[in-house]
Amino acid sequence: MRDITYHQPVRTGTDLAGSQPDFLGLPGNTLQTSLRLSSFQPKRLIFNRLGQPGQVHVYRAECRAGERLRVQMLVPVLPLGGSVVPAFAVVAQSLPYSADVQKLPLPLPAGFSAVVAPPPSELVAPVMDVLTRVRYYPGPIIDTRTLVGGHAYIVVWSPHNHMGKYVLQVGARWPFRWTYWAQIPYFWWRIRGWFGLSRAAAYLAAGGLIVAGAIGFRLLRGRQSQEHQSES
Repeated sequence: MRDITYHQPVRTGTDLAGSQPDFLGLPGNTLQTSLRLSSFQPKRLIFNRLGQPGQVHVYRAECRAGERLRVQMLVPVLPLGGSVVPAFAVVAQSLPYSADVQKLPLPLPAGFSAVVAPPPSELVAPVMDVLTRVRYYPGPIIDTRTLVGGHAYIVVWSPHNHMGKYVLQVGARWPFRWTYWAQIPYFWWRIRGWFGLSRAAAYLAAGGLIVAGAIGFRLLRGRQSQEHQSES
């Protein structure tokens, strides 16, 4: 397990904004047993953990020819440590270029190629999300396009057999559904908890809303009572 500490001034950022958070179960460790996702196009955050030395996580989605595949590794800053800085790769048929395929922890079928992002040698400065106030290090980015349609995969592993939590930001298309924006408080709650941070602000906000609602209700009842008495 690799603990992450930081000493640099914390910047603020919006990397988490507009991304659907997904707290997923254990993915398979091969292309055949990979965990299926609906798409790699909408912005989403994949929260997961390498729980054993040598563990490999593989995610897959169906892509059309010419679709953009953008993935960034975010290294969470956790109060008690327990983060990991893994390598990751995008795997698909006939990608525009392929590098370091030999570093993949699994074999590729014929016709498939990969773009590999190794772990960064240095994490420069942490970023604080403006909404949730969680901290993370922005990691490497893979931004490519598919040439043919079919399955595309994201492979995550630690070349040094480290264990710990990681976050993937996948996709580049903002969500326009009202259901996403209506769930922002719930997302705030889940992300803060996953990072191991206090949720006290949520209780204070909920208590404030209850108090405000009770006061508003009493004022409304009092006004209705006065109007009824005046009519009598």
